[in-house]
Amino acid sequence: MKVFIVAGEASGDLHASGVARELLARRPDLVLRGLGGRKMREAGVDVVEDITAQAAVGLVEVVGVLGYFWKLFQRTKKLLAEERPDAVLLVDFPEFNLRLAQAAKKEGLRVIYFISPQLWAWRQGRVKIVRRAVDRMLVLFKFEEEWYRERGVEAVHVGHPLLDQIEKCGDRSVPRAALGIPPDGPLVGLFPGSRRKEFRYNFPVMTEAAKLLAAEVPGARFVTGCAPRITPEMVAPFAASSGLALNPVAGRTIEAMGACDVALVASGTATLECAVVGTPLVVVYDLSLPTQVIGHLLTGGREHYSLPNIAAGRTIVPEYYGLRAKPRAIADAAKKLLEPAAREECGRNLDEMRARLGRPGALGRTAGEILEFLEAP
Repeated sequence: MKVFIVAGEASGDLHASGVARELLARRPDLVLRGLGGRKMREAGVDVVEDITAQAAVGLVEVVGVLGYFWKLFQRTKKLLAEERPDAVLLVDFPEFNLRLAQAAKKEGLRVIYFISPQLWAWRQGRVKIVRRAVDRMLVLFKFEEEWYRERGVEAVHVGHPLLDQIEKCGDRSVPRAALGIPPDGPLVGLFPGSRRKEFRYNFPVMTEAAKLLAAEVPGARFVTGCAPRITPEMVAPFAASSGLALNPVAGRTIEAMGACDVALVASGTATLECAVVGTPLVVVYDLSLPTQVIGHLLTGGREHYSLPNIAAGRTIVPEYYGLRAKPRAIADAAKKLLEPAAREECGRNLDEMRARLGRPGALGRTAGEILEFLEAP
């Protein structure tokens, strides 16, 4: 049997690689091909093209890579028509994958979608595409399963893979020692995102907030989590201009989150990672003004945008997007979370949120659902 997998971003590449390993452990005879990144390739997927480096930040910024993805879409449609896999597994990446789902369905192929687009949050009309083109939707949150089923889509709640990959940090001195960070003084983490465009938007405002914290919080130290495409060399000019030791750490983001007393985190999967680790956080996301305006119109100005708040169903961490992403407001929110009472309350809320994500074993359950689907007549 053959499965064609498509994951377009770093987080999708990670989760798809975990599913691939589970699939091959249970069915070593499976042939896995697709579009993705290094982690999928390491897991045993024949990656036709690495597309994870092409991800864009916002609705306006994506224009710069439209040509690449249009050509890739045409090539992928042709490949699916020629190879005719037993199933197409689409992982997140909705702007590309929802269109590919329709193309695959027109070819008479069966389609599974893992990690739902946030249709319940914005552009809900796209559920019609899912209903027509997706045979089974595998979702991370329980409320998503109910939302889809109410709209005629076969959906299964498998839980969140982060529970398999990340443990709550109980003793912050352990990751601090591993990272060579002194145990004394409040430690503030800066996590500007995994894409270079995110870094360009988010890190300047994070650095300005860090300068305020350095002046107002005695003994404050800083650590910067560098995702694979964010290098210490990119951090260096900000350290020099601010006069702060920003201590970039490459390839050890989860350890760095566990070491921190509070973290400033770019919106996205990293916010949920930080929440699962148990570190109080402030969500930050700066964007170009056109993207902010378009995003506000499409979402109707909803109350919550960050994954911890969405998963909790209420505000448990402060979030600052676009015009609200001001250094003063961000620094004040971080200072508040350094207070014992606020830290304790945030910790309880993060524990409750983690419980709402389900139980560990999401990747295994996802693989089980895929194999059951493949073996069905």
